Amino acid sequence: MKPKTLLLVVFVAAASAAAWFAARHEPAPTAATTAVANGRKVLYYQSPMHPWIKSDKPGKCPICGMDLVPVYENGESTNTGFGLKLNADSVNVANVQTATAGRRSLVHTLRVAGNISTNSRTAAWFVFTAYSRDFVWLKAGQTIEVTVPSAPGQTYPAKIKLDDPQPVVGGDFDSASDSAKIRAEISNPPVETGGLGGEKLFTGLYAEGRVVVSLPETLVVPRGAVLQPGSQPVVYVDEGNGYYEQRKVKLGRVGDEFIEVLDGLKEGDKVVTSGNLLIDAEAQISQSNDN
Repeated sequence: MKPKTLLLVVFVAAASAAAWFAARHEPAPTAATTAVANGRKVLYYQSPMHPWIKSDKPGKCPICGMDLVPVYENGESTNTGFGLKLNADSVNVANVQTATAGRRSLVHTLRVAGNISTNSRTAAWFVFTAYSRDFVWLKAGQTIEVTVPSAPGQTYPAKIKLDDPQPVVGGDFDSASDSAKIRAEISNPPVETGGLGGEKLFTGLYAEGRVVVSLPETLVVPRGAVLQPGSQPVVYVDEGNGYYEQRKVKLGRVGDEFIEVLDGLKEGDKVVTSGNLLIDAEAQISQSNDN
């Protein structure tokens, strides 16, 4: 690259950086820079995606390139406390959606894998690996839907029997793998006729199990409402008038679509399920700027 061309590129880059830095750190406009629109007094113009970007005249956000929107006197403003206050345009742009925390049955689908053992014409065992996180969902008497490669399209029920003297194979928990071997009985196991003739039992074959667990009603929120920005999970609650407050929560069991909430929310709270990542990022930046 020629020296003159290189110098021009450096100059343009420096000018762009200076413009972004100035917009990023520009203080909120004073009352002297206000205007009147539709009979309402405009305090300043603000980026709908980056509320800390403000200007005394219309323009575009130097970060996202979106049009700045007006903030009116006695209208919706910016941030208070640890949370975020957004105007209506920002809410629409961020596609903020909410759901209500409520009590409902928590459904979880557990999938496990293992092998068929101790096969006979009347009974067989499905021996599968269960990790410590799975134990809360398993109990004696449950029925597991088992599928095997030798019988595609077929499902065989297997039950963890209450009177089984050894439901945990070996009777011990393996701390090295954080798991234990569990077995469930398959009654009347299938006897498949192989293409080479004769009978083919499915002893030793790989198998998969599926069990759907439905727990009694408990306080839950959609899984998408929960964020983990640090050591403790949080949600954002819609407090009305465009203000979204961060709440730290204590979680319980995780279902297919919902998560159990043990502390931090009450029934009826409106939690943000879409747009909460943007709200959290902007709230963090706003708090950093305030400090």
